[in-house]
Formats: sequence, structure tokens, C-alpha cells
Amino acid sequence: MPALSPTMAQGNVASWNVKEGDEVAPGDMLADIETDKATLGWENMDDGFIAKILVPAGTKDVAVGTPLALLVEDADSVPAFKDYKGGASAGSSSDSNAKPASADAEAAAASTSSKPAEQKPQQQQEANSRIGPAAQWLLRDSGLSASDVQPTGPHGIITKGDVLAAIQGGAKPKPSTQAKEDARPSEPQAAKPQAPAASPPAAQAAPAPKPQPGARYTDTPNSQIRKIIAQRLLESKTKIPHAYFSATANIDGVAALRQTLKEQGQKVSVNDFVIRATALALQEVPAANAFWDEAKEDVKPADSIDIAIAVATDNGLITPIVAKANTKSLMQISAEVRELAARARANKLKPHEFQGGSFSISNLGMYGVDRFEAIINPPQACIMAVGGSQQHISMQQGKPVIRSQMEVTLSADNRVYDGAVAGDFLAAFCRNMENPVKLLV
Repeated sequence: MPALSPTMAQGNVASWNVKEGDEVAPGDMLADIETDKATLGWENMDDGFIAKILVPAGTKDVAVGTPLALLVEDADSVPAFKDYKGGASAGSSSDSNAKPASADAEAAAASTSSKPAEQKPQQQQEANSRIGPAAQWLLRDSGLSASDVQPTGPHGIITKGDVLAAIQGGAKPKPSTQAKEDARPSEPQAAKPQAPAASPPAAQAAPAPKPQPGARYTDTPNSQIRKIIAQRLLESKTKIPHAYFSATANIDGVAALRQTLKEQGQKVSVNDFVIRATALALQEVPAANAFWDEAKEDVKPADSIDIAIAVATDNGLITPIVAKANTKSLMQISAEVRELAARARANKLKPHEFQGGSFSISNLGMYGVDRFEAIINPPQACIMAVGGSQQHISMQQGKPVIRSQMEVTLSADNRVYDGAVAGDFLAAFCRNMENPVKLLV
């Protein structure tokens, strides 16, 4: 099970794109893995043939590092692993093949096992260093030891191919001392009559709860992504000191400019303007583009302005990233956001496209939400919640006028954002939104 994100500890095998016996090449997508962020394709790195799929599609909560399949170098090796089941089958095979040993041999074995030779740490390290990581797992899983395998690697290193060759050649694990003890025939003993056990008194059955009217429901299992989202939100809300800052921006100019661009055949959303305005505000107020360093207990400036945008999918919320957003034009941002959102909903994002980010935006204006407060997405220090456009009456030159306004709320890590930083950022953001021509440059 690959670690497809820095925080991934386990994953689900959503589906296999290959079957046993298939030839694969670097770049082929072997399977779809549901991670803590999204469903991603697992890319193959080696030439070879799929000899055995060890974890079937639909298996959930598979720990990172758990082998999912066996890959061999040539097609002739595939049949040797048709019935391969890993350590369980190897263990049962060794137990069934164990033969009773003589009394002298058993005594010698018992004497030897009572005084095990202690291997020095240096010797143990040297022994393990001569076995590759994949070979170590195959040895454990098959029940074989290093002495059962002929090494072919440089300096006597045992490779994965060496272990596969041993398994293909019919190597069997040596029966252990415990297996011999279990296999020793026992002396017959006279049967002793046993008194019938007294039956315990019957426990008083608890009265069954009365069914409640209207209490029927369908228990739908949570996806891996939603489980992780729940954990992260709880951790963020309980460990990060959230502070909230709100401001209102006049977006009449944005609406007028959008209409002009639409007449020219260019479709740009309000959210595209928000992203561009945010990027320029972070550039103007670099103190707002920072993280909290837990180890040093200090503020750490971000290397670049990478804005994560919240996108709702069938599997949960995901935040694709517009990298270096301050260097991109409004039109570039618009095209990139549409493309990222489409691939996010199709579970086609690559890990680097949704991992990281220095600032998040969550816009619920299209759902009719006026204002809300979001939860910070660690390790970021701030997320901006964007509400929908609302018409308000204000006074201009002594006369009432109707203006379209949008309220935004920062949820900020108070260790990074004090009132001055938040105020400077919101002022810069509102200036950008109220002067949308600046966002076209």
C-alpha cells in the first residue's frame, strides 16, 4: 500500500486495473487507491508481470506498507504463484509436513532451544543489511529463511528475485521446534471418568426494548476520505486557537466587469476574482502567508503563494491548489480552477495538486449562504469563508443607492494572525475586489 499523501496511514483498494498474468510497464495504473484525501491511481514503476494479487478490490483500511501484489520479471514465473497465499499457507504446509522425531533428537533440540544463541546487534544489523526490503517481506510471508535462498545480488545481497526463485523452485520452510513438539506422538492414557459439569443458572433475560415508531434508518458506511476529514477537523478545532475576522467588499465593479467579459466570450466566475484578489493581498501582506512551526514554536513564512480552493465531491471535500497564484492572470486562474475542479470530481488529481497550499478559500455563496466560519486546514494558518452576494442600501452623496456586497470571514491561527495582520489582509483584499480592473493585469 503506497503512501500517496504525507498524512496517509492506511487506504482502501477501490479497484484493480490489472489482473493476474497481465504484463505491466512503468507508468501503468495498477489500481485505484482511496486515500485520506482522494481516490488516486497507483502508478507502476517497474517492468514485469502481475503474478498474484494479494489484496482484493474493496478491501478497506489497509495499512501503508502492506504488500498488495507480487510482480515477477518474466511470464514463465507467473504460474508458480497461482496458489500462493503468503505466510498462512506456508505455515500450514510446514505443520502438515512435520514428521515425528526420535527421543534423542527431541532431547537435543530441547537442550539447544533452552540455550538460544544470542546474536549481537552488529551481527543482526549486518544480516538484515544483506536482504533487500522486498526480499525481507517475502521471506517472512513465505516462512522461508535466508539460508533457504541462493543470493545473486552484489556482495551476497538477497534480492526479491532470489526469494521468488526459491519459492518457484519449491523451497519449503524448515519445521520449527514447536512443530516437532506438536507432532510428537503422545503416550496413551487411561480415560478417567469425569463428573458432569453443573449447568449454570439461567440468567434472567432482559426485556427487549420496544421499537420506536419512525426510528428506521439506513446505516451507510463512511468513506475513508470522510473519516479522515472528521479526524482532521476535530484536531484542528481543538488544537489550533481559531480567531475570526470579517469584512464586507463592494462587488458592483466585479459584476459589471464579468458582464463585459461575458459579452467578449470570456466566462469568469466571482470565485476567480476572489482567488486573484486573495493572491495579490497575500503578496501585499506577506505576514498573512505563513505557517505556525510547532517544533520551533515560531511563525514560518511560506515559500510561495499557493491557494487551496475547496471543491465538493461525492467522496467528500478536497482542496486542489492553484500554485503560485500571484504570478497568474485572472484568465489563467479561471482556466486552471475549472480544470482542477473537474479532475477533483472525477478523482483524477495527482497528489501534488492537492497536498500543501499556504492559504485556503471556501466559497458557499453559490449555495445561498450569506456568511459562515470555516475550520482551518492544517498545516495552513488561515482559511477564508466567502458568502454570497447580497444587495444592501447605502448612502452616496446624500442619496440612497443599492449596492451588491459580499461578506468574507477569516478563520485564522491566532499564533500567526494578530488583529493587525488580519486587518491589513482584509483591507487589501477588499481594495482589490472593489477595483477589479487591477485584477486583470
